[in-house]
Amino acid sequence: MDIGINYLTELEEPKNRFDKLYKILLKSRYINTIKFPGKYCDFETLDNFLKLINETGAKPDIHGLPGMVAAIHSKNFVRNVDWEKVKERISECKRISTHIGLENKDRMENYEQGVFENNIKQLKQNLNCEVGIENIPGGFDFDHRTLTPEFITEIWGKADFGVYDISHAKLSAKDLGISYEEYVERLGNKEKVKILHVSGNIDDTGKYEYKPDKHVLINEKEISDVIKLFEQFKNVDLVVSEYAYNTKYSYEKEIVIEVMILNEIIKTKNEQEIRNKLKFLQENLENNLSNLEEIIVLNY
Repeated sequence: MDIGINYLTELEEPKNRFDKLYKILLKSRYINTIKFPGKYCDFETLDNFLKLINETGAKPDIHGLPGMVAAIHSKNFVRNVDWEKVKERISECKRISTHIGLENKDRMENYEQGVFENNIKQLKQNLNCEVGIENIPGGFDFDHRTLTPEFITEIWGKADFGVYDISHAKLSAKDLGISYEEYVERLGNKEKVKILHVSGNIDDTGKYEYKPDKHVLINEKEISDVIKLFEQFKNVDLVVSEYAYNTKYSYEKEIVIEVMILNEIIKTKNEQEIRNKLKFLQENLENNLSNLEEIIVLNY
C-alpha cells in the first residue's frame, strides 16, 4: 500500500523548506507518494512539487490544479485553468481527484444538468487520466444534500474511483444530525474507494478552534477510527496524510510524527502499540529534528 503526505510550502523564502525532510522520509521508506496541492495551489508551487518528484522518483498524487475550483459540480470547476501551462508541466497523469458537489454557499437548485459530466470530460480530454471524487466536509456552508451518504454513493458510482476523507465524513455526519457510524453504514460503492485521506481534527491547544476541518496532527482519540477504515474500504491502494497546520510542535516534528504513526497504523493496526509510539515520539523527538537519525534507527 502506498503512503503519502501533503506537499507543504511556505509563502516566505525558502518556500520549499520541507523538501529536505521529504527526501529523508522518502529515502527511509516512510512515504513513497507526495500529494499536490498541500496548502497552496499555484504554478510556482506545482513547479517545486514536480522538481521534488523528478529528483526523488516519488509517486505524485494530483488532487487539484492551479485555477481549479475544488467542486466538480460547479460550472466554474475548470473555467480558470490554463490547460496549455498545465500540460507543459504534466504530460502524463495516471489519475486526478477532486471534491464532490458545488461551491460554498451554492445550492442544488442552481445546478445545471450535465455540468458534472462535462467537467469529468474536460479532465479526461486534457490529462488522459482517471478521475476520482472525494466526499466533502460539513461545518461549511455546503448544500446538505451533497453531504449525504446517498449522494456520495451515487457520485462514486459515476467516477472512476472514490476518495474517502474521514474528517470530512465526521463533520458531514454532525451537520446531518446522524452518528459517524450511521454515515459509514449508509455509504455504498465502498469498493470503488482507492484513496484514503487522514488528518487530525482534534486541536487540544485551541489554536484552530473556529476551523471546522483542521488538518492537524493526529490525536490518540482518532487512532481507532483510522484503523477501522481498512475493514470498511478494502480496495485502497493509497493512504495520504493531509496534515497541514502545526499546533504543539514545529512543523518538522509534527510531519515526522504524522508519517511514522500512519506507518504504524497500516503495518500493525495495534491501537496500544500505536498510542505508545505516539507518546514516545512526542516526548523524545527534538523539535529541530536534531535526533531524527537516531529516532529512525529506533523505529526500524
